[in-house]
Amino acid sequence: MRESNAKGMGLYIHIPFCVSKCAYCDFLSFEGMGRDIHERYVRALVREMQYTRGHGGYCTASSETSPPLYDTVYIGGGTPTALPPPLLCAILQEVQQFNLAPNAEITLEMNPSTNQLASLASYACLGINRLSIGLQAWQDEFLRGLRRSHTSTEFIETMQAARAAGICNINVDLMFGLPWQSLWHWRESITQVLACKPTHISAYSLTPAEDTPLWDALEAGKIKLPSQTSDRAMYHEAIHMLSKAGYEHYELSNFAKPGYESKHNTNCWLREPYVGLGLGAHSFNGDRRWRNTMDMGRYLGVWGSPTSDMTQQSEGMAHPINTHEDVEILTQRDAMAEAMFLGLRMTKGIKLQDFYRNFGQQLTECFGHELKMLTAKGLITCTAENIALTPLGLDLANQVFEAFV
Repeated sequence: MRESNAKGMGLYIHIPFCVSKCAYCDFLSFEGMGRDIHERYVRALVREMQYTRGHGGYCTASSETSPPLYDTVYIGGGTPTALPPPLLCAILQEVQQFNLAPNAEITLEMNPSTNQLASLASYACLGINRLSIGLQAWQDEFLRGLRRSHTSTEFIETMQAARAAGICNINVDLMFGLPWQSLWHWRESITQVLACKPTHISAYSLTPAEDTPLWDALEAGKIKLPSQTSDRAMYHEAIHMLSKAGYEHYELSNFAKPGYESKHNTNCWLREPYVGLGLGAHSFNGDRRWRNTMDMGRYLGVWGSPTSDMTQQSEGMAHPINTHEDVEILTQRDAMAEAMFLGLRMTKGIKLQDFYRNFGQQLTECFGHELKMLTAKGLITCTAENIALTPLGLDLANQVFEAFV
């Protein structure tokens, strides 16, 4: 790939297909779609990728003469590996046409039931150097209750196949606060995953979302979630067990072996620019946010035809017609607030000098009232150099973030 002096940015590619929809999922994804819609979507996505590459990512200023350098690529969903391997390979081949940094982190999300073991070596040859595997729970009875389409045995097989393919940077997603889950179950999940020696673990508390089967079951009283006290005990146990095993707790829900922090997600928390491609994908260029349409028919209608008139000019940037929605122009105050509630997700917190370098204002002057209030509640610590969440702040992070909204 060509090198560039441009500052690195991220590339996110959304694959909105799943073998089956999980009980808790409210993401933009569809289950049971056939090969025809898969092929049509990939053709449209490849055209959007080609257009984006030809227009400088449409995330940078029009005065840029060199193509942007992409230092992270994240292929998420849905379940990207729900696509037939030849279609996923076509996407990966197109990714390689972007101006990628020599050490670019290129992540592929996987579900163990769609591990495509024989294809992992091909994906590695096409640039995939990091996998994010959605396990969620070790016990098969919990997986069935969540409508996950895999077993713990398939997870082990996926880990083994990934390493055989030469992919050693692997994240595992785990979820606590599940219906009927005890602290003992949670410890077992962590213990079994640690035995597989991933480089990164994401541990999230289950958050019920409206209009999902999980929500309906809760409303009907068919299932019961652990208490808030039990949920927090599971979170604290994750911090204890993973820290003891040598994982750094570098973000609210993320733990990594030294040097294996997620570059893509970290850049998002630090408000670095990224462009999102595919149905419903979000983009950010520093002073504005937008997303692609969530209407599959509209997306395929615009990008599915090579003869479509796909661009219009706006403020010196080219945009695809009818695919960008919810465009938000950020004021400096908006940007500073974002820097606070995104930056405080990181356990190292926010450096005052970084805030001043980015905004030309002192953090303590911009948010003095909020900092005093949160400090008095014991939710943050403030030093002459840094602001970060306290252990109590980790538990009540949403209260901290709301102070800056």
